[in-house]
Amino acid sequence: MPSLYLLPLALLPQGWALVLLLLSALVLGLPHGAADLLVARRLGWPLGPFVALYLLLAAFPLLLLLALPPLGLLAFLLLALLHWGRVEGKGGLGYLRAGVVLLFPFLFHREAILPFLQAFAGGWALPQEGALVALLFLLAVALWCPAPLRLWLDTLALALVAFLAHPYASLAGYFLLQHSLESLRLVGVRGRDWASIYGATLGALLLALLLYPRFQDPLAAYMGAVFALTLPHALALEAWLGRPLPPWRWLGPGR
Repeated sequence: MPSLYLLPLALLPQGWALVLLLLSALVLGLPHGAADLLVARRLGWPLGPFVALYLLLAAFPLLLLLALPPLGLLAFLLLALLHWGRVEGKGGLGYLRAGVVLLFPFLFHREAILPFLQAFAGGWALPQEGALVALLFLLAVALWCPAPLRLWLDTLALALVAFLAHPYASLAGYFLLQHSLESLRLVGVRGRDWASIYGATLGALLLALLLYPRFQDPLAAYMGAVFALTLPHALALEAWLGRPLPPWRWLGPGR
């Protein structure tokens, strides 16, 4: 979806922005990760060992977050940046786009995300200087890797959304209408696939519910579950993207 279409999100007040972000647990957000079961099936992996390894990999970021919340927040940001940028498929510009969504809140909306940071990372926040240096680095990488003008214009529109909208709204819009939709497209989810996807989504929701007593905040519990599941999800999708291409796509785009 073109980022210009996300601009109405700037009109959402904080309460509605939070509701939209929490709804991504049911609509596209968690379901796009639950499509990893389809990836395993299509790659011919045995389902039992795949699920066991998936849960084992999810335990590492979760333990890091529970033991060292500030380091967990840093790892969450880095992991999301690498995964979202990869799924963008726009080279260096894709990582800049992910960085805009993830880092603008620390530059322009620090007070708005303070309640989340208190619950998720004990109040620790990425310093503004660190966020700025990271964005400048991502900008340099994007400039080093040529991209069409239309993609740069779309990135400027995304930056405008991230600047004007509540950070929960801009995160929800990007996560739902760009990242999740693109991920589902890459996997090739079809109508009959949704039953198994929503079955797996219930497991992710259960993890968020189990985390709630620890965080005492619905968004922090949800993001804790997302953080835990992003590592195995990113690896599964990487395996899917790196699979051998069929002959009729050798001369076309890599996806």
